[in-house]
Amino acid sequence: MRVRFIGAAAAAGLLAFGLAGCSEGAKSKVAQAQQVVVEGSPVTASGCVRPVENTDCLVVKGRGGGYYDISSASPAPDLSKGVAISLQGKDMGKNTQCGRELTNVKWSYLGIQCGASTPSSTASATDKDASAKPGKAG
Repeated sequence: MRVRFIGAAAAAGLLAFGLAGCSEGAKSKVAQAQQVVVEGSPVTASGCVRPVENTDCLVVKGRGGGYYDISSASPAPDLSKGVAISLQGKDMGKNTQCGRELTNVKWSYLGIQCGASTPSSTASATDKDASAKPGKAG
């Protein structure tokens, strides 16, 4: 009887030790998964750069109607030129108060005149007027 008890205790101990080893392996896999760095999705867009009212943000309207926050662009486009830009950047999946944040923004002027540079929160009427006129980018 005593032999059976010792054997059962030893088996239970080995089982517990084995399960502890499994949970450690699972924890390390979770830790590895959390350390994965997200590579940004490439984004290409073009349009007029607009400031966002009551912020320091600069945005460009995307194809789906949302805005790309290009505030990290260095140097920033000169709004006083009133010219549309073409840009490339990386979307890391982060939203700011101004739109979808782009990093590693590279841009160039297109030579297409934009309408008056008004903040994007009030630009909807201006954008409608600008889109009705040929040769204007919005």
